[in-house]
Amino acid sequence: MKLIPKLSQHTIRFTVVSIFILATVVTAVIAISLQYHFSKNMATESASQLFSLSSQKTQEHLQSLDQRAKNVTRMFAKFGDLVEDNKVSNSVGPVFSEVLKSSNDFYAVYIGFANGDLYELVNLDASPLIRAQVDASISDRWLIIEVNGKASNRKRVFNYLNEDFTVRTTREEYSDYDASVRLWYLNAKLGEVYKTDPYMFQNLQAPGQTYSAKIPGSDAVLAVDIALSSVDQYLASQGAAQHGDIDKEVYLFQKSGEIISSNQNNVTKTATVKVNKIKLSDKQKQLIANTPPLKVSNETDWAPIDFSVSGQPKGYSIEILSLISQMTGLTFQYTNGFTWLELVKEFESKSIDLLQPVFKTEENNQKGVFSKTFINLPFTIITQENAAKISRLSQLKGKDLAITQGWSNIKTLKQSFPSVNIIEYPSSKAMLTAVAQGDIFAAFDNEAIFRYTQQQFFIKNIQYHSDINFYPVDLKDSLHFMLHESQTELMTIINLAIDNISEKQKDLLKAKWFTQSKKQTKQGVVPYAELIALADNAPLHGQLVSLVINDIDSFIYLTPINLSETEFLAIIVARETIFATSNAKIKLSIIITSICLLLVLPVSWFFSSPIVKPIKLLALENEKIKNRQYEAVDFVKSNIKEIDELASSLVEMSVAIKDHELKQQELMDSFIQLIAQTIDDKSAYTGGHCNRVPELGLMLVDEVVKDKSTFKDFSFKTPDEYREFKISAWLHDCGKIITPEHIVDKGSKLESIYNRIHEVRMRFEVLWRDAEVNYYQALIEQPEQQKKLYQLLIEQQGQLTQDFAFVANANVGGEFMAEDKVEQLHLIAQQTWQRHFDDTLGLSPVEELHLVKQYEQQGYQERTEAESQKLPVTEQLLTDKAEHIIKRDNPVEFDEKLAIKMSAPEHHANLGELYNLSISRGTLTAEDRYIINEHIIGTIKMLEQLPFPPELANVPRFASTHHETLIGTGYPRQLTAEQLTVPERVLVISDIFEALTAADRPYKKAKSLSVSINILHKFALDQHIDIDLFELFLTSGIYLTYANKYMQSEQIDEVDITKYLRV
Repeated sequence: MKLIPKLSQHTIRFTVVSIFILATVVTAVIAISLQYHFSKNMATESASQLFSLSSQKTQEHLQSLDQRAKNVTRMFAKFGDLVEDNKVSNSVGPVFSEVLKSSNDFYAVYIGFANGDLYELVNLDASPLIRAQVDASISDRWLIIEVNGKASNRKRVFNYLNEDFTVRTTREEYSDYDASVRLWYLNAKLGEVYKTDPYMFQNLQAPGQTYSAKIPGSDAVLAVDIALSSVDQYLASQGAAQHGDIDKEVYLFQKSGEIISSNQNNVTKTATVKVNKIKLSDKQKQLIANTPPLKVSNETDWAPIDFSVSGQPKGYSIEILSLISQMTGLTFQYTNGFTWLELVKEFESKSIDLLQPVFKTEENNQKGVFSKTFINLPFTIITQENAAKISRLSQLKGKDLAITQGWSNIKTLKQSFPSVNIIEYPSSKAMLTAVAQGDIFAAFDNEAIFRYTQQQFFIKNIQYHSDINFYPVDLKDSLHFMLHESQTELMTIINLAIDNISEKQKDLLKAKWFTQSKKQTKQGVVPYAELIALADNAPLHGQLVSLVINDIDSFIYLTPINLSETEFLAIIVARETIFATSNAKIKLSIIITSICLLLVLPVSWFFSSPIVKPIKLLALENEKIKNRQYEAVDFVKSNIKEIDELASSLVEMSVAIKDHELKQQELMDSFIQLIAQTIDDKSAYTGGHCNRVPELGLMLVDEVVKDKSTFKDFSFKTPDEYREFKISAWLHDCGKIITPEHIVDKGSKLESIYNRIHEVRMRFEVLWRDAEVNYYQALIEQPEQQKKLYQLLIEQQGQLTQDFAFVANANVGGEFMAEDKVEQLHLIAQQTWQRHFDDTLGLSPVEELHLVKQYEQQGYQERTEAESQKLPVTEQLLTDKAEHIIKRDNPVEFDEKLAIKMSAPEHHANLGELYNLSISRGTLTAEDRYIINEHIIGTIKMLEQLPFPPELANVPRFASTHHETLIGTGYPRQLTAEQLTVPERVLVISDIFEALTAADRPYKKAKSLSVSINILHKFALDQHIDIDLFELFLTSGIYLTYANKYMQSEQIDEVDITKYLRV
């Protein structure tokens, strides 16, 4: 029968209410889902429109700012009367101020001259940073900076003015600032506005951009500064105004990835160590006090050592200089916006005081004085990933090698490796890109520079080749600072500071700038490769694109902000941020819907009662059927037709089940009794044992139930428990069905399949004939000794007769075999006779297989080798041969859950003649006895495999414990009194008493009633059986009732039970 998996079940009330709720919920879910879908679309469209509007406004603002700056520059540059004789006119300040008042985006307007002089009006309201940088007060509105003078008398004058252009205070300082060498001056043209890349403003020391144009009729240049901090502030304020509290990232960047401005804080947080000032001499302190801020070179693209982000100096060397400044009191002002070659020229012209970082080469030795090494950066060569390993520079023979433009070792490398085609590139990024794209075979620079730049710009397909042999060139990888020869004393102070930088400080800086990590803060470039990819994907410009950034689902809106599409604005917002409002509305809708459902639940619960109530009553009636209380099943009335029909069907079913169950029980009982009868019929030696034990057991257990004293606590609680015991009694010996008949029926010691005493008798017959033959042979040789020889023959034959009688009597097993009788048996066995025929002929296949195994154990290679022994063979009269041993095919093992503790003999059987005849009592060997006892194991295995219902679960146990004792010496489990129940103890007594009194066993004589009771009493005293049950057995008269029914009249004698009862 195919099993149908059980389905999950619910009550009718639950089903009715659930269907109602389900219909309501489905409707609500559909409505809410549609609401969510449209809300989501609206949120996406709204965000897209919002970002589009924001980017449009930002684009308009930046373009407007750019255009206004150009217009202002162009407008002022047209007025040639702004300058007179290389000096500004008196009206310049107020005129410039009117323009600066119109927009705080303009940081300053100034005019530079060919002699290096400068006139600058600074808008102090342009940024809070400005006042702090120039030490202006709250009342100051304007700052006029003038640089003039020559050589050592050159000064920078600061005039602090209020709103009315009244000077509050003036201060001056020495300066070597030269406007004529600045990029904005050098690149300015007549009638055309020049715009610089972001760089560090000299006076403000903050990043910005400069617009410049030449003034007609003079060598002066007019310039307008815009601080990038104002753009950052605009991006932050514009985002807050347009997007409210939305958490977003806004980036204004170039197509290559460099950030122009952002609302994000790019500062990398690094653990700090307290910096202590170093000990300096008075002379050194005085030198520092008299030294104006040192102008320091700052590259734009040599990360992570020296670079700038939107004009702001960054990098390892910048932080080293910061430590030096804190240790010594020296101040540094950074100059950037120039290429490396231009910075070198600035240093050579002494417009820059400190050039950094530089390698110690012969060419550089002529330019100034070196500091001590502040870091070592090993060199590397990079190629594409599939290139062969490079360990020597000479391996690049005939190939192109990229090197940073202006590097001091280029000349030496070209001279030493003329076969290598060295090509100069403007930056490390340019070299990485060229190698990755296959434009050039290899590139050369410091490994840290390449790795940092590669990570910053997401460049792939790069392989690093370290530990390069540059022989014969000795390339130094140490980096230094350089001052002019005249500043040797300052370099001594800088070297002293370098020596005092602790290892912990160095480790922190190295961890910050050289550790490759996904979480490392990007410096100067956009932090996501997706932005650079989107910048190259024109169809996605101006659209809201969904991407996963740093494992967060995000929306990106990217659009170009100029017509050339070289600069882009990107807005990044997490998806959950965009959908936060719609999700909140959906949650509110769900809450309101849930509340409504909760309010409706009691009503729907009440409506289900007319169906639920009769169904519950039917369930109670069904429970009666389940518990087999068929007579107690009642009819359940209902106005619902289907339920009424179901109630009627339930009553009819209970009647049918009851009838069917009775028939099944009758059938099962018949099968059980049939099995018992079959076992009894199988062998006359079991007689009617399997039928009589159950009857005796039921008689005794009935008396136990009636007893109100010793067994007052015992009873069968249900008819099923009584039936369980009854079935156990009938099946107690069912395992005997597998016991071999020749073992069960073994009535003599030499009996196996047949009684081998006949074989032994035939050997005696042979010896009888041998004695006669020997007599006649001797008589022929000595006729005169006839009388003597005949007397000897009579004696021999008489002895043979006595010996056979002794052996035959021993075979019966009726008497105890004492040690002297065993010795006599062995003495008789030593007589020999001759076998003239091959004993391997005529064997069954099983016998042949057994014989072959015996030959192999005796060392013969083949059976023919054993058969080659010459006949006749002299053999003993009685012997134990190897072939008499029948080994086990498999080891005896029992399942642990059966708890069987029977020890099995080594062999399955031992048919040895002497071994069997030497049995001390009875006719069974240890092997035979185990086979007999093994029937109980068969009983356990057979019954344990049957799927008894719960009410008959103890049948295997009850049926298999009738050979146990109260002291744990029984079998198969060696149970003790504490482990044996009353029903089990009843079957023990029933089994023993029936066996003692049975008169239909051919292997033994039936014992009388008194003898049987006496034996039982001994068993009770030895705690083999329960003495309380034994006394109840006597006092109830069951022993006599059973005797009158099943015992022969001559067995029934007088029994005085009083002598067996305890006082």
